[in-house]
Parts: sequence; structure tokens; C-alpha cells
Amino acid sequence: MNDGLVLDQVDYRLSEGGASRLLLDGLCLDFAPGRFACLTGPSGCGKTTILSLLAGVCRPAAGSVWHGATDIAALDDARRRDWRRRHVGLVFQTCRLIDVLTVAQHMELVARLRGRADAAQHGVMVARSLGLGDKLGHRPAQLSGGEKQRAALAQALAARPTILLADEPTAALDAGNAAAVAAQLGAYARRAGAVVVAVSHDRVMMDAADDMVRLERASAGAV
Repeated sequence: MNDGLVLDQVDYRLSEGGASRLLLDGLCLDFAPGRFACLTGPSGCGKTTILSLLAGVCRPAAGSVWHGATDIAALDDARRRDWRRRHVGLVFQTCRLIDVLTVAQHMELVARLRGRADAAQHGVMVARSLGLGDKLGHRPAQLSGGEKQRAALAQALAARPTILLADEPTAALDAGNAAAVAAQLGAYARRAGAVVVAVSHDRVMMDAADDMVRLERASAGAV
């Protein structure tokens, strides 16, 4: 079984118009391997920030972000990048696909960047399971918004990460495809023993999740 992810007494401040607002105040969350967790809550409560903290993209103002015995918040930028490359698959709210690459070539890119030759074939397999079998030779401009989201998920899963973090992965999908993605996330968590965390307001995702985390805005004002 892989290691879990823990936010331990995390504070995070957001700069807004020259002022600082406390976005997260002493937050403690524990995400277990082998389970699919869904974060939900009102706009501005810090859902996407939590994903960024879990991915080591940003650091808290106070507190720790543990992956097993490693506090990733304490690592320098280079070591956090290396940790993320080895462990994390990311699905952004805005699909960050490369204009000149086909869906299949995105999987090949993961294989090269992660140093895993099997990632390209696995990514293509995931893409096919998400209904993209006839889109493997298409570039992003030839895909719908929902197809781009599914391609981004397949790319994130290509290298079989121990941590999968997804921001609104079903926002552009119809009910049927959203259900397929939700099922894929839950199945991957259980099969790979991975930590899977998604931000979503989609009832299909919430119903499929093993764990629900409902967030509220921090009460502290700007300083």
C-alpha cells in the first residue's frame, strides 16, 4: 500500500489588492491510500489551493504537508518538483494539453518525462476506456471540451501515479461520461492503492467518492 497525504495544521494566506486574507486556518485533512476523496464547498473556500498544496505546487504559511514520513512543504523547489514527477498525476480545471500533440502523443510525452516506457501504452488504454479510441490521432483543437478533459485524465493516469489530484474533472462532461470518469477514479484508487482527490460540485462525483470533505470559507478577515 502507498503512503497517504496529510495536511497538518495548515495556514494559507491569499494576497488580494494589497491585503492578505486567511484562506486556510489550521486545516487538518487526512487522505488515505486506496480511497477516492471528493472536496466540495463554496467558491473561495480554498479547494483548488488544497490541491496545489497536496501537489507541492505551493507551500503553506504554516503547518506541514506529509506524504508518509516526508514533509513536502519543507522541501526546496527542486526536490518538490522531483517528488511531484515521481508521485503525482494532475488534472487541471483548464486542460493543459499541447496544441501540436495528438492524444496518443501526449501519452508518449508522459513516458519520456517520467522515464516509463509502459506509460504510453497504458495511457492509450485509459483513453480508450474513456471513449477516446477514435480520437487518439486528434489534436486538442479537434476535440470538444469534454474530450479534452478525458484526454487530460488519461494523460494523468498514464504513468500510474501514487497520487492523483483532479480539479473539476467532469465540469464539461455529460452525465454518462461523468459517471464513467467517477467510476474510473474510484477504481484506480482501489486497484493501485493510490491517493485520489478531486474537487467537484458534480453530484455524480460526490456519490461515487469514498470520502466527502465539505469546506467552508475561513472566518478571518483581511489584514
